[in-house]
Amino acid sequence: MEKIAIMTAGGDCAGLNSAIKSVVMTANTKGISVVGIMDGYIGFVEGNYLFLDSKVVRSIETKGGTMLGSSNKECPFHYYNKQTDKFEDRVDEGIEKLRQIGVEGMVIIGGDGTLDSARVIYEHGMPCVGIPKTIDNDMSASEPTIGFQTAIDAAVDAIRKLITTAYSHRRVMVVELMGRTSGYLTLYAGFASGADIILLPEQDYSLKAVCKKVTEIMNSGKRYVIIAISEAAKEKGGEETIAKIVKDSFEQKRYGGVSQILAAQIEQMTGYETRATILGHIQRGGEPTTSDIILGARLGNAACELLINDKPGYIVGIKGGEVVKMEFPKERVPRLLDIKNDDLCRTARDMGVSFGQEDEE
Repeated sequence: MEKIAIMTAGGDCAGLNSAIKSVVMTANTKGISVVGIMDGYIGFVEGNYLFLDSKVVRSIETKGGTMLGSSNKECPFHYYNKQTDKFEDRVDEGIEKLRQIGVEGMVIIGGDGTLDSARVIYEHGMPCVGIPKTIDNDMSASEPTIGFQTAIDAAVDAIRKLITTAYSHRRVMVVELMGRTSGYLTLYAGFASGADIILLPEQDYSLKAVCKKVTEIMNSGKRYVIIAISEAAKEKGGEETIAKIVKDSFEQKRYGGVSQILAAQIEQMTGYETRATILGHIQRGGEPTTSDIILGARLGNAACELLINDKPGYIVGIKGGEVVKMEFPKERVPRLLDIKNDDLCRTARDMGVSFGQEDEE
């Protein structure tokens, strides 16, 4: 193998540049050149590349985001054509463009959607190895995923800032975090920042129970309440809050706004002044933590080694602190929290944190 390609796709996060640098440096030490594919599957389909070597990737590991750019809409086998307003399969076209410049294999870094597309590319004949990244930490291939720890730290910092203004004005603060169908980020950031109530997508909450807990806390003499809620959490009997539908995206639903709805309900039912804050992309941004830099480097090295040793078809991850590999799964199944048995959930409950259930007493 003389030339490989590397790509990042899906939502950005901290730690991606460390993985990119690791792949480039590992390959270069073995005499293999590396091509970076720009802007995720847009660059794959349209043939937009950047030559990468040790000079290009020098010191990029300390920077957030991805130097290669990314996109969280495009899917190569369901690629939107603006001219025809239809979706097309462009996998073979993307592979052929890479073959024309001598690429013999790919390292693809992304979430479950990105790596599902990587599986399809592999099945179409291009050797691929995947690296899981997501601030949601919801992929079975790795515990944790690249970006998770940095996102926790960013969210905790933001929530702690909200506590000071909540105390000053004797307010209830409802803080909305990312996470789609998995509540890992909300749980970890909420717990670490001292949230009183944590509402997760794996378990629908009772509005009555939430308001009761708010009243109890405020009546106890504490001047504020912090509620951490996942963007995909919903009230029992209710529906998820969808911010918008992105027509030209493979995954069209975008969650958002549940915190604003809940804040209005709490203020109306309890009488306490309540404010909503959506942390949004703050959770994705900023410099990576040391742990994400190290994680990105370890997985980048492992992925590159598999590819150049002719062992494609795997996703590399971390389990119990050790690097492991698993075959590309045929189905996209997110790793969800087991709220009843998860150790941190149990710890939080024992410390008096509410999960918005009527039977918590």
